[in-house]
Amino acid sequence: MKKDENPTITVKLKPYLQEYLVCSLNSTRASRTNLIGKLLKPLLEIRPRGVMPDFRKGPEYITFSLPYYEDLWVKSNLWISPRNQEIFESYLEWYFKELFFQYMDDKVRFYKSFKKCILQFCFDYNVTFSNINYEMLKKDYYRKRNRIKSKKNCSGFFSEMSPDCHCVFLTLD
Repeated sequence: MKKDENPTITVKLKPYLQEYLVCSLNSTRASRTNLIGKLLKPLLEIRPRGVMPDFRKGPEYITFSLPYYEDLWVKSNLWISPRNQEIFESYLEWYFKELFFQYMDDKVRFYKSFKKCILQFCFDYNVTFSNINYEMLKKDYYRKRNRIKSKKNCSGFFSEMSPDCHCVFLTLD
């Protein structure tokens, strides 16, 4: 079978998430081992009889070619319901932001500049400022830092403690 004959599926994604996926994977092909394939497989469903196929085009849609799964007949009439598309997009957005936050937390100690860290993140992950801007990333990071600071201000709570350590009780004298 030729590469172009693989079945495809089109999903709605924000442009910066599309850019991140294409740049990080170097293709729009879902596989059993990459992030797209692992996320898409549980969200695929057989299209209900009353729902007509919808071939949308536009900047907010991206098409992935699907691999062949043993337990899923990809040649059948598969689709992703609107609810599953929301789940897919929200998980990818969460994944991207967590990757960004962890990168920033790690690198800001060395660079001592948020701007240098953000620019280095964009360079390392091939993210251009055509679909995402510097100010958006900076605001997201500041909000995340403020949420962490407010959690640490709770009296009698140590965020560094392991959740497995449930037998430790604090006494305030």
